[in-house]
Amino acid sequence: MRTFRQKSFLIKLFLGIRALTLISFAIAVLAVLANGSAQARENELANIYESKIVEFWNKHGQRRDFDGSHGVRIAAMAFSHSVGKNGIVISSGYGESFFKYREIVYDLWQEGYQVYILDHRGQGFSERLIRPNKAQELDPRAVKRVHDLGYVENFDDFVDDLKTFVEKEAKPANERLFLLAHSMGGAIASLYLEKFSADFAAAALSSPMHQPDLSPIPNKACWLLKLGPSKSYVWGRGPYASRGFNADRDLTSSRVRYDILKRGELDRHPQAQLGGPSFNWAYEGCMAANRSIRDAGRISVDILLFQAGDDRVVKAYGQQKFCDTMNAARLGSCSLRIMKGARHELLIEQDVHRSLVLEEMLSFFKRKHGAGQRTN
Repeated sequence: MRTFRQKSFLIKLFLGIRALTLISFAIAVLAVLANGSAQARENELANIYESKIVEFWNKHGQRRDFDGSHGVRIAAMAFSHSVGKNGIVISSGYGESFFKYREIVYDLWQEGYQVYILDHRGQGFSERLIRPNKAQELDPRAVKRVHDLGYVENFDDFVDDLKTFVEKEAKPANERLFLLAHSMGGAIASLYLEKFSADFAAAALSSPMHQPDLSPIPNKACWLLKLGPSKSYVWGRGPYASRGFNADRDLTSSRVRYDILKRGELDRHPQAQLGGPSFNWAYEGCMAANRSIRDAGRISVDILLFQAGDDRVVKAYGQQKFCDTMNAARLGSCSLRIMKGARHELLIEQDVHRSLVLEEMLSFFKRKHGAGQRTN
């Protein structure tokens, strides 16, 4: 009899817990659906992009261009907030300009953060590092070919530029800073944190370039890229070319975000277009990615790393190795979140992926608001 009563109690307890779980899940779903500002926006993005997001950008965004390493002009923007004294610095990916981040900047600002973003040297609206010679200046196609070449002399120049931006713009206006970085920007952020962890309370990395897919070249054989002309496009790559959405090939599965934030913005701003990388960029990127893993144990702030489950640009192994290296030095310092089915461009992916990234990142940052880092 006692055994029967115990079993009956356990069954009721299980059913009660299950009911509470389902209720909690339903409440969470309703909250997401109700929050059309960020979590469930994709279907209405085309209608609100100009009227809300671009209007916000024009009203609150301020250009903060500065001279980076070796005097290179760096284009940058700041979005101040009257109530917030916590800031987020964004380090973007290869070939990107801050225009691609209009939606995510809008979302972060709505959450009370001041936001800072720069165009890395040689791309976007920042100064290009290679210029056409006199003969090329007479040929528009040659001018475009030179303009669109992805080039950097030394990958550490990216890190130095970011440091200048943080010191000049972000630190003076905030009590606490957080770092958000995507792809190439993730490699830059990793190297930055390995030297200047104290500048940030925490960091979120989206598809970071800890191991770029350089097939058929092994990532440990970066020197092979030195065999090519340093200021020429790598094999099979060339100037930027606008093209329509390809569901099988593109790095996001969101057609609307691709059309608006990626192709649309670049078509409207040809001066921000960038094509394929040069041999020297590929070499520097390869070496930097390897260093970012090797020295990850030097990072003293916590990192939330989002890994795209269907990434065709960077390899998952490098991201896992990066986290393993961090955690070996300081247990629990790097959390790896695998976004199953998502493609490389997590910040402009479909809502089913992007909303989870945004929600988890904001929750992660809010938990770190009491962290020891302060900028003043």
